Amino acid sequence: MSGDPLTYFPYELREGQLELLSYVREEASKRNVVVDAPTGYGKTPLILAALIPLARREGRQIIWAVRTGTETDRPIEELKVIHGKSKGKIFGISFRGKRDMCLLLRDLKIRGELGHEDVSFICRTSKDCRYRLNFLRLKSSLLRGAAGAPRLYSEILKYCEEREVCPYMLQSSLIPYADVVALNYNYILDEAISWAMRRWISYKESYLVVDEAHNLQKACSNLNSDRITLGTLRHASREFNEAYPTRYEDLKEFLRLMDNYFVKTLRSIMEDEVEFNVKECIEYCAGEIETFYYMTQRLMKLGTNIRRKKIAHGKAPRSSLYRLSGFWISALRNLNTEGVVFLASREKRRNLAVEMWDMRSGETLRNVWRRFHRCIFCSGTIKPIEPFAEIIGLEEYSGRIFPSQFNERNSLSLIVEDLTTEGEELEEEMARSYISSINGFIDCLNTNLAVFSSSYRIQEALLRYGLEEAVKASGRRLFIEKQGISGRLSRKMLDEFKECAYSDEKGVLCATMTGRYAEGADFPGRELEGIFLVGVPFDKLTMRTRLYLKYYQKIYGDRKGTFYAYILPALKRASQSLGRALRSKDDRAVFILGDKRYKQFMNLLPDYIQLNFKLIKSGGDDMKREIESFLNY
Repeated sequence: MSGDPLTYFPYELREGQLELLSYVREEASKRNVVVDAPTGYGKTPLILAALIPLARREGRQIIWAVRTGTETDRPIEELKVIHGKSKGKIFGISFRGKRDMCLLLRDLKIRGELGHEDVSFICRTSKDCRYRLNFLRLKSSLLRGAAGAPRLYSEILKYCEEREVCPYMLQSSLIPYADVVALNYNYILDEAISWAMRRWISYKESYLVVDEAHNLQKACSNLNSDRITLGTLRHASREFNEAYPTRYEDLKEFLRLMDNYFVKTLRSIMEDEVEFNVKECIEYCAGEIETFYYMTQRLMKLGTNIRRKKIAHGKAPRSSLYRLSGFWISALRNLNTEGVVFLASREKRRNLAVEMWDMRSGETLRNVWRRFHRCIFCSGTIKPIEPFAEIIGLEEYSGRIFPSQFNERNSLSLIVEDLTTEGEELEEEMARSYISSINGFIDCLNTNLAVFSSSYRIQEALLRYGLEEAVKASGRRLFIEKQGISGRLSRKMLDEFKECAYSDEKGVLCATMTGRYAEGADFPGRELEGIFLVGVPFDKLTMRTRLYLKYYQKIYGDRKGTFYAYILPALKRASQSLGRALRSKDDRAVFILGDKRYKQFMNLLPDYIQLNFKLIKSGGDDMKREIESFLNY
């Protein structure tokens, strides 16, 4: 096939796309690349078209990393289109973990929900698995047959079901044949599982594409952080006493002392979060750190035995004893690591949560990127590029921001100058001013609308002072995102809200800029045509936030550290929230930025906000006049 990247782009080019394709092709041959381009730009097929000829010419592979397992299909779906319209063979797979690919689990009929670690444990302890043995007897011709065209994980799963062979082992064996392998971030960031992937593909000889790269900092922190509760400890003690009622008296005493220390800590907490004194806990429970470590190692061994017995009885191999000891072993490993802190917080029902929180990103990620030939990072909310690159530890890179292709006549942005959520609490007078402005916003637009608050605390204040009654009085259907809402209920509510766009009774979604709707839901076309931001989503100055600021200020200096740790994350959250309404070039939306502070951060907001924003006052006819003028344009 031709080395021309246009050969691999299967669609008719739109404005700006050739520029992005050429940029990635040119720069990726020399250095790492950072691309900021809005949703709907076509980043996935463009980057594939740019990299495939480069990788083929150099004998390399492309690894496409995404945030979640469900997102791995997207690049392979695009690869299928490329394969269908090209003259040569192109192969790729969407790679999934053992939890999604294990046929043995169906046979075992294990009761209870299984996590990734549970499934890996089952796999390690099931050496006589018939699917594994059948795979080892698989003819190489069948393996090559599976590599004939790009495969989604579901297609590999079906292929293996029909032949009764292990899907996980088959997909792993297909990796060396692949031009593109799409996988979860964890296979790149987590040393505990990335070694398994490196058995099949050379990272040093591969191009890495990190999709939705603005998630990296959070993904890295989540991966290296952990937490237990007083409930975990008590479940572990109960499990221990049931399994070993007359043995290991020293371990029973160890668990009893830990319970005492947790209760003492719980009683002392007077605010949201406090630092947890790990060294004091160790001294209280065991005296010396070596003794504490020895105790946790023994608990882990006993917890592993309990897990094996549970599998034998058809139960999920879950053990609170194993969970507790695993936390403490990680905690001891990171006890004196700069950038790792321990926090204690009070939960409902008199429960204590103890968390190991890893604040590092640049230091941790820098070594990850060095493993690859080149790294390409893409997202619609990366800018500004220089802080992004510094925070993730990226060296020797070229970065570029590609502007939105939205028609500026299709959006209206208004900043309300006399509204703000600044301060410890939202006072009643300001809350009622917000509700009045939101009411005016609703009255002007007979469409689906969203009110995104800066936090659940602010949202609850608005509801307390009458937002719910005001929305219902306008004849709209109100949907409220509550803290801790389950995934199932969240999806149901989202579907019902979207359906309102096509009915006479329009919907108003009341959610937060830190929640799942503002961060990742898609609302194309008529599904969402107006957004009201209540406040700027700065983190509350809890102990966690203060420690985070202190750490970043130590690394980057006071001014830059504050910008990286406090200001930039808030404006990225606000930008993501605004982006829910404009998903294609033809979408229309009205944006109300309900906080005077947005004026000073205009350069950190999306370009479609910067292009045509206007300043208005609340309580008058400014908003109504501007929206009516926009609708009649």
